[in-house]
Amino acid sequence: MDLLLKDLSVKDRYKFLSAVVIPRPVAFVTTKNENGLYNAAPFSFFNVFSEDPALVVLGISTRPNGKSKDTVANIRSIKQFVVNMVDASIIGAMHIASADIPSDESEIDYAGISLVPSKTVDVKRIEQAPVSLECQLYQIMDLTERRSLILGEVLAIHIADELIDPESKRLIPEKYSPIARLFGEYYAWLGDRYAKSIPTFEEVKALGLKAGDIPKK
Repeated sequence: MDLLLKDLSVKDRYKFLSAVVIPRPVAFVTTKNENGLYNAAPFSFFNVFSEDPALVVLGISTRPNGKSKDTVANIRSIKQFVVNMVDASIIGAMHIASADIPSDESEIDYAGISLVPSKTVDVKRIEQAPVSLECQLYQIMDLTERRSLILGEVLAIHIADELIDPESKRLIPEKYSPIARLFGEYYAWLGDRYAKSIPTFEEVKALGLKAGDIPKK
């Protein structure tokens, strides 16, 4: 099947793009409004974008009725936010926060999670999250009336102590399993992993296709 995007409705574009570009990490974003009311919302159009400057990107659409989502409104106002990664400890809270909770109420009150102060921004992070990224607004690009891209500069990273090797000070891959969004109502955990270094050009010339072989189980 060949698809030309100009021939597809916006709904079908979303359906196909979100189905073929998988898995996508989930950003559980905490923000607050000018009155101090907190919002927590998950977004799967999300990824790390750069290390210098250290940037993450969020793709956020408007509500079905065309109104701006609380997360976008809060970031425009406060210009700070926290991206909390999602693992098994807070997956239920993430699903609760995805509900259409009124703007004058906080998802935190329903999701069974707690907030703790951040180090560099005046927006709290989720205490139970395995990893949290404190961000200040870098740039907002309003692509259309319904879709905005938000670039956030990461100022600090919080990582749960049990995820760090005390000797190497590196993340322990086997202990970190963030949820991945697939499409529709489908999600996934990280599956089997393997380690392989990038082959040198000399190895490619000497080994040919075998330079791409992955380790056997």
